[in-house]
Amino acid sequence: MSRPTTTQPQSAPSPAQTGFWTYENKLVLLFFFAVGIVFFDRLAINFLMPFIQADLGLNNAQVGMLAGAAALTWSISSVIGGRLSDKVKSKRMFLVTLILTFSVASMLQGLVGTFTQLVVLRLLMGMFEGPAIPTSQSVLAIESSPHRRGFNLGLTMNTANGLFGSILAPVVIVALAQTFDWRVAFFFTVVPGLIIAFFVWKVMREPQARDDDGQAYVDELAEPHSRGEIRQVLGNRNVILSVIMFGGFMVYLIVLQVYGPLLMTNMRGMSPTTMSLVMSAFGLGTALWGFIVPMLSDRFGRKPISVAFGLLSVLAPLSIVFIQNTAVLALAVFVFAAGMGVGGLAMSVIPAESVPPAMAGLAVGIPTGLGEFIGGFLSPVVAGVVADAQGLPAALFISAGGALIASLTALFLKETAPAVVEKRVRAS
Repeated sequence: MSRPTTTQPQSAPSPAQTGFWTYENKLVLLFFFAVGIVFFDRLAINFLMPFIQADLGLNNAQVGMLAGAAALTWSISSVIGGRLSDKVKSKRMFLVTLILTFSVASMLQGLVGTFTQLVVLRLLMGMFEGPAIPTSQSVLAIESSPHRRGFNLGLTMNTANGLFGSILAPVVIVALAQTFDWRVAFFFTVVPGLIIAFFVWKVMREPQARDDDGQAYVDELAEPHSRGEIRQVLGNRNVILSVIMFGGFMVYLIVLQVYGPLLMTNMRGMSPTTMSLVMSAFGLGTALWGFIVPMLSDRFGRKPISVAFGLLSVLAPLSIVFIQNTAVLALAVFVFAAGMGVGGLAMSVIPAESVPPAMAGLAVGIPTGLGEFIGGFLSPVVAGVVADAQGLPAALFISAGGALIASLTALFLKETAPAVVEKRVRAS
């Protein structure tokens, strides 16, 4: 689809690479691991919470505060970092610095002795993890071919989140905690961060948006300190709807991941290993549907796919509350995790496609930041207070409500999928 920006041809691009190892595919693979490490580090604490809660003597409200602490600084730094990523001279070094810093902060969680110390480190982690997502997703949105943008961003965001944050994290982290100690599990998290930071520095190059003929874009709105740029992003209908959608999906995801494990272990009497397998089934569903759903949206449109698959998310937390059989529960959360693919569309694909390339970082940062504040910071705290008063199932009902609101909001989106928009233009 045509971009809403003034363009001017620049120097011709270098000859395209052939075969599988094009730069686009290398970048997809690189950011797949980079985003995966972000969610591995962030979500590891959820699966260690039964150990930490017992060791530090935490109540459910404090558990919610720990989950919300990272989200609070994540919500602020996502917006600021998204804006900075549009302006810094080197996005590569910006991203490398972010990865190194939050990896060290994650490791230091293993040294804490009090609830307060752990909260401080969670705040620090969120501060540096927040900008990593809008930076990587906006770069990939610029470098991706239009016909596979949804697939690329969905794979790196949703599938990486599911694989690293919901499959590997519960299995690896819980195994380390049971074999050694929950503190040792946190020490482990610094290693993959150092490796990924090195490969980002080695492989990534500075992005430059190009038109369909391979000519570089020159965007008149890309001048530094452009107030018009911020107003244009904030006034974009899809960006505002994306804030509500992503906020709803964050309520759904974070509350489910924080209080789902506690309900299964504290109320159902599941062992930590059995609980981790159920949560891994949810992660496997997130990983598979995470790229299938955006890929389908490349062909059939962002709006109808968001509504159809988003509604499935409502059933995942309800399954944890009502399904007693462990095998059936694992199958149910696997299938109903399909809606997680919609969360990635709302966070990055839809807002990035709705604005000019020079605004992509800010456009992704706003839904990420505000959605994190609503869903990542407020919801686990509120859900923790409700869980203390009404029981853990009440928290899972809050999770289902977030998914429902997000899905209904998608009804009001303006279509942005390039193939669908082009088809409509030709038909008219």
